[in-house]
Amino acid sequence: MSPAEVKSLDLDIEGMTCTACSRRVEKSLNKVAGVSAYVDFASEKAHLTLSADVDRADLVKAVEEAGYSVGAERNELKSTVIRLWVGGVISLPVALISMVHEWMPPNWNLTSAIATFPVVLWVAWPFHSAAFKNLRHRSTTMDTLVSLGVIIAYLYSLIELLMGGHEAYFEVAAVVPTVVLLGRWLELRTRRSATDSVRALLSAIPDTAVVRREGSQMTLATSQVVVGDLVVVAAGQKVPVDGVVVEGHSQIDNALITGESVPTEAAEGMTVAAGALNLGASLVIKTTAASAHSRIAQIADLVREATAHKAKISSLTDKISAVFVPSVIAISVVTFAAWWLIGGDAQAGLRAGIAVLVIACPCALGIAVPMSLAVATSMGARRGIVIRNPDALSLLSKVKSVLLDKTGTLTTGQLRVAKTIPMAGFSEPRAISLAAAIERNSVHPIAKAIADLDDSFAAEGVLETAGTGVSGTVAGVSVEVSRRDSSTFSNSDELQQAIAQAGPRSLAITSIDNQAVLLIALEDDLRPEAFATIAKLHDLGIEPVLLSGDVEARVASVAATLGIAKFYAGVAPEQKLGVVRKIKAETGSGLIAMVGDGLNDVAALAGADVGLAMGSGTHAAQSAAAITIVDDDPLCIPYALALGRKTWSNIKQNLGWAFGYNVVLIPVAALGLLNPMLAGTAMAFSSISVVLNALRLRTVR
Repeated sequence: MSPAEVKSLDLDIEGMTCTACSRRVEKSLNKVAGVSAYVDFASEKAHLTLSADVDRADLVKAVEEAGYSVGAERNELKSTVIRLWVGGVISLPVALISMVHEWMPPNWNLTSAIATFPVVLWVAWPFHSAAFKNLRHRSTTMDTLVSLGVIIAYLYSLIELLMGGHEAYFEVAAVVPTVVLLGRWLELRTRRSATDSVRALLSAIPDTAVVRREGSQMTLATSQVVVGDLVVVAAGQKVPVDGVVVEGHSQIDNALITGESVPTEAAEGMTVAAGALNLGASLVIKTTAASAHSRIAQIADLVREATAHKAKISSLTDKISAVFVPSVIAISVVTFAAWWLIGGDAQAGLRAGIAVLVIACPCALGIAVPMSLAVATSMGARRGIVIRNPDALSLLSKVKSVLLDKTGTLTTGQLRVAKTIPMAGFSEPRAISLAAAIERNSVHPIAKAIADLDDSFAAEGVLETAGTGVSGTVAGVSVEVSRRDSSTFSNSDELQQAIAQAGPRSLAITSIDNQAVLLIALEDDLRPEAFATIAKLHDLGIEPVLLSGDVEARVASVAATLGIAKFYAGVAPEQKLGVVRKIKAETGSGLIAMVGDGLNDVAALAGADVGLAMGSGTHAAQSAAAITIVDDDPLCIPYALALGRKTWSNIKQNLGWAFGYNVVLIPVAALGLLNPMLAGTAMAFSSISVVLNALRLRTVR
């Protein structure tokens, strides 16, 4: 296979529980000749580059040798939810009653043993399975400690029960897998939407296209349209393929692609992109790129690339467990050996060794991260912020620059008349009334904004010419509202002066008998909250950067008004990801956040370290982003960044509490001084301290 024939392939990987799993699968796949693999734990996909003909069976075998499987139909999330419900229903009463001795009914330990058994065997099965896989590869993770702790706690308690003892830890065996599974569920829920953005992008392309071939017209699946085909796009329909207009004259709404609210002209010789909406007359376009290679498809490829190669932050618990788990096991073995060899008491040594494993079982450690994330996501929801990927909160804490799409993010995205300039000595109110009457018959966004100005007159004989404007008769006068070249009007010099006075806005010209009588300047307003948003970003020490496909004059004006020093104008959708990468390089160690709302922002949202989408934007943008701002309030942007900083700090504090508990009590257990009441109280205090500390996130403003 030549370099030009290098192929790409994605595989769904089942069974990964941590970043160590993804590294293991990646290593196994890279051993296959002709394969270069990157395994993304977040999306549970292996992204392969094949430089030789490779049998899929060899790839599947490599994954299975690593202890995992390849598949497309994954039910892990559903299974986790069921296990979590079963674990919660059983562990909550067991834990509450076990910690309060006054609540214990007769034979409570026997009841606990029976009730806890399905938790130990079935609810905790994912941890047992992962621990076994890790053992095969001579490695340990938090799954190893959870599995080992649960099994030993249950077996030790069962032996104590059968021998008439009282040192039972059935509540540990019930609670630990349940609370750790809660964290696993939060993680799984967010990873399932990793490919939604690509699907949403491609859904903007119509499924069918009307094609002219050999003198006949037929409807085909868009995927069957080939380069050179003539495609007919009726008014109100979306363009199915990229092409060049060969017949017709119309207005094209590219808002889904460019994010800009002002439609553009489509005339013979002009290019149009798949996904654009035809607002006016019917068009015939000559296909220049099949659907698989359209502009939107290329943006989708950029999204895949950005998602596949984005640097993933490793779980803190994975990092801790890499050192902590082997250390605990070693301490347990040394404790047993010391009691047996030095003290001559093997039974006491066994008790002390097991006690070390039990007390080290990460109950508080297991809820340290998910508890903070749960409170943070809840607080975000109250402010209208949907945090689809809670891990993004840790990334937000390190953000140094925020890229803000202009239209729909800092501006409303809805056109309004900003200024009217009368000419030729004509009455301004009357000219406005005439223009509004003419435009009332059009569905064009500019026409709608003008029509809202006045309702005094009604127009007759209205004719809309795509790409030119609307004309008709109002109160016996022939009126036209158009976007024609200024040089075509009889008073062109006066009109040029008015255009200069109007500034960087969209323009419509009202004329009578080819004489311009009114210039109408339109723009979309800045959101009222935009000023406070930029000010708060500055207060947080974060640099705002304005990014837009709009003309430079308008973008520069918005940037100056809001106090934004850096901006990029006239940026095409494909170029936005490049801007993100450029600013990443300039920022150095700081991370980049991107805020947008349209299809044009999708690649940049996916390519940034953290993507934030406005709620009124496209589904594709929301799918590509980790965070969605439901009510479009830009003030939620600095709030999300502040919440991310506080959450990351809170997580580290929680881990300190949880880890500190282990550090203090492991020596106590090793010395044989562990009292069940002390252990239960310490575990409860550790967990409660984690919960109370996490609740402090409710004070973030």
